[in-house]
Amino acid sequence: MKKFSVLAILAIALMSFSCGSTKKVITSESVNPYGKAVASEPCIELYEQAPYKRAYGNGQHFKEATARNIAELQARAMFARKIEAAVLAATEDIGVSLEKYAADDQSGRSVTDQSGEGNDLAMSIAQQVIRNTHTIKTTRYLKSNNQFTVFVCMEYAGDENTLVDHIEQNVKDRISQDDRAKIEQRHNQFRQRILGNLKE
Repeated sequence: MKKFSVLAILAIALMSFSCGSTKKVITSESVNPYGKAVASEPCIELYEQAPYKRAYGNGQHFKEATARNIAELQARAMFARKIEAAVLAATEDIGVSLEKYAADDQSGRSVTDQSGEGNDLAMSIAQQVIRNTHTIKTTRYLKSNNQFTVFVCMEYAGDENTLVDHIEQNVKDRISQDDRAKIEQRHNQFRQRILGNLKE
């Protein structure tokens, strides 16, 4: 009887041990079902701290200067797309159509072919604004095949109010007097919509 009790206790202990080890294996595999975490990149982290006035890009090339140029072009393009989307959303919100009058007051021409004119104007405004950006962080990596990977983080040179002022002035300079009056009447709403879109 004692032998049976000892054997039963041993069997239970072994079962508990084997179940525990199985649990550990299952737990360790299910800790992160998405895969291995990617190391954080300093330029991307810096961008995420102030996405409304920063952008990042990366480039790869066997020449470091070329990789950096590609990275800067990517960053500027990213920032320009955000500004373009913000301008289109804000003008639509307050009833200003960039398609009705896609020219500045000097030329004063009305648009006859409206397809894409509003987008072109918004992108033109974005291109003007991103001229005021500069690189604030660069990271460089060299692969085993001697190819460079360069990340850059670029920032608008000014605070959020200066940035929104710059965008608003560029919009007002390129629309009709009537539409300019709409922006002035709904000034705060326009600015909040611009900033909100840039922060998304």
